[in-house]
Amino acid sequence: MKDRQVILAAGGDLRQSYAAQQLSALSGWVVEAVGVPGLTSGTGVRVCAADLHDVLAYDVLVLPTPANTDGHTVHHTADTSPLELKALFAQGKPGVLVLGGQRSETLKVHATAAGLETIDYFQREELCLGNAVPTAEGAIQVAMEHTETTLYGSRALLIGYGRIGMALAPRLDTLGMCTTVCARRCETRALAQMQDFAANPMDQLPHAAAQADVIFNTVLAMMLPESVLRGLSPGALVVDLVSRQGGTDFAAAEHLGISTVWALSLPPNTRRWHMAKSEKAEKKGGKIADRWKNCEKATKIGTISQREFQKK
Repeated sequence: MKDRQVILAAGGDLRQSYAAQQLSALSGWVVEAVGVPGLTSGTGVRVCAADLHDVLAYDVLVLPTPANTDGHTVHHTADTSPLELKALFAQGKPGVLVLGGQRSETLKVHATAAGLETIDYFQREELCLGNAVPTAEGAIQVAMEHTETTLYGSRALLIGYGRIGMALAPRLDTLGMCTTVCARRCETRALAQMQDFAANPMDQLPHAAAQADVIFNTVLAMMLPESVLRGLSPGALVVDLVSRQGGTDFAAAEHLGISTVWALSLPPNTRRWHMAKSEKAEKKGGKIADRWKNCEKATKIGTISQREFQKK
């Protein structure tokens, strides 16, 4: 009798719960979960104990995004127990495939030592672009929750104009915010200007920040040190969308009484999900696929046509 093919989903947040249920419904494999929040026995997923004693030998290990942050345990929420990577790897069959987002080098080393193949979701451009959509919507939700006035008529500063910046800027504009972009590269600023946004080089960031009501940072570098924070207008809000160390001097912001939100894991925390295949998208078929290819090319070379950007 042929062994059952097994997928194990481990750790993470509500995205893992959704992924496990979809894999159970669509793959035809046995799907197990350990340390995944929001799963019950009625979801079609076999929920296992945190000590792994009842975990079946698996063929594929599905880790969250980020896969891990400390190098040794799987990323997890505060209400679930930490899972050791080495212990998880030991439960797999020979030649297991390990999937995860934003994997650390330590994870890769552990997996290689165990003879496992690893694939990072975030090496796929279409996923990065899709992830920018719920991140942008989540950033807007955070801004609404932490401001007392409407976003309409407010002044927004967007630091960086990559995938998230390009997803966020038109949404802010639709809400009626006067949006300015600060970007390092001249061609990136030209792109923002082509799409009808004011764009400044980074050396003008202090002045642009002083004029803003809400500042969104998407750059993985210290963009808002104390010297810039001191010039912000009273009541300004900083929403930092960068993982790891962030791009804001949060200690200085607290000392200065500036409202800041370090918006980590936005899609699950704000319950925003990107549904890549709507009925409308399926009807368009090849046209949708062509647009994803165009977007992928655009982000790699730093240019995208205004016509393509504005398509719905």
